[in-house]
Amino acid sequence: MIDQIPGDANPYYLAAFVLYLLLVLGIGLWGYTKTDDVMDFWVFGQEMGPTLATWSLVANFVSSVSVIGFIGAVYVEGYSFMTHTIFGLMLGVSGLYFVVGRVRELNVLTLPDMIAKTTGYEIARPISGSVLLANGWLYLIMQLVGASLLVTTITGVPYEYMVWVIGVVFIIYTVLGGLVSVAWTDLLQAVVMVCAVVIALVYMISDMGSLTAINTEFAALDSAMVHPTHEGTYTALMIAATIVAFFGTIFTEQNMLVRIAATKDVRTAKIHLAGAGVILSVFYSVLILLGGATTVALLDSGLGVDDPDAAFPVLITDYVSTGIGVVIILAVMSAILSTTDTRLHSTGITTARDIYSYFKPDASERRLMRVSRVATVFFGVTATAAAVNPPGTIIELYQLRAVLLTSAFLLPVYVAIYWTDLDGRAVVTAIIGGAVLGLGTDLAGGGIGAIPSTFVGVGVAILILLAGHYLLSSSDKGGGVVTNN
Repeated sequence: MIDQIPGDANPYYLAAFVLYLLLVLGIGLWGYTKTDDVMDFWVFGQEMGPTLATWSLVANFVSSVSVIGFIGAVYVEGYSFMTHTIFGLMLGVSGLYFVVGRVRELNVLTLPDMIAKTTGYEIARPISGSVLLANGWLYLIMQLVGASLLVTTITGVPYEYMVWVIGVVFIIYTVLGGLVSVAWTDLLQAVVMVCAVVIALVYMISDMGSLTAINTEFAALDSAMVHPTHEGTYTALMIAATIVAFFGTIFTEQNMLVRIAATKDVRTAKIHLAGAGVILSVFYSVLILLGGATTVALLDSGLGVDDPDAAFPVLITDYVSTGIGVVIILAVMSAILSTTDTRLHSTGITTARDIYSYFKPDASERRLMRVSRVATVFFGVTATAAAVNPPGTIIELYQLRAVLLTSAFLLPVYVAIYWTDLDGRAVVTAIIGGAVLGLGTDLAGGGIGAIPSTFVGVGVAILILLAGHYLLSSSDKGGGVVTNN
């Protein structure tokens, strides 16, 4: 059961929260009027321009994990978090820039589309779609936990009730206009959260003297907090595994492929990745420094917390002024809802396009849009119910889905789009093997001996891929069909 932090209701925080929800609901309703067909609902009619695409990607990328979870992680392990997780994520955005042209050449809308096209096996569509649904559902739980924990702390409304309030709001506006509603709310949310996090760090620096003073005191608490490996807590192998895990999530998330498909051409796709990469690099640097300032401020004030996910909410309610608190709350809510609606939208498109259309290939566009909307409601409601009593902390769930995605998809999929005669059956089998071993060893304790679960999953996937290709292709030439247009 999640820890709830007692706090007095603040009418300014509650008013900001209510106004924010009404604003995004209004944008969602407007998006509904601009959604004419299933392509609008799924991929913005493939007409998204560079500015909207860039800020939409920024908003999609930054989540409750990035704000509440990452600051909580800095509270526990200091700046070493930047060495592995942040570096892995930014490396992934940079790497995707170099393959986005090839991805657009394949003319696909989703990751399962790309897998089916490169393998020549349509069965890959529901198999990979199921893995993506599991990932998307875990992500929804994380977002709801972060949002509800924050709003419960600042309003005093019981956590169980707040989960349902937030869950119902984001389900409604996402199901109304699909990616049209999501992208335009993203634009607002991204600008708000980037500005607000910068304002919060400036406030903390002003309050505590200087950035040097913050870091000096952070080191005085524990010198390991400012060491890149937490003074040996993280070995080179562990750091490498984490970098690979988070690098891989950028290449394998359904919403990343959907956004690439939503841009109007290859040039726009590259611009939005490059622009978002620069903005996100600055944003995460500021966020990690804010995590250090939060830790020093709370511990020096006798406000230490047992649950690291509570560090940032306590800073808002018990340390900063109400004016700064409202600014930070808007930033956190923007980060949470922008990612939540994107993941929720992805569950709808995955269910309709990647799974339902496999079994019902003649389904009309009208039927597919209805299935998307029903799936959006179903996964939103069930994730909300699960978030009432989540199975782990935000950062634990985040790492679990990173291992799952990277183990299943990273090597099989991206080797397949360049190795054009690779046997399709080997690719599909490698996806299944990587997912099972990566997820299984992570749940069983984090790996096998000294080998982290990410390396177990990725290693198994590449072994199956190579062995399967040479064994199967020597018997016949089934699969391996790559369509280059």
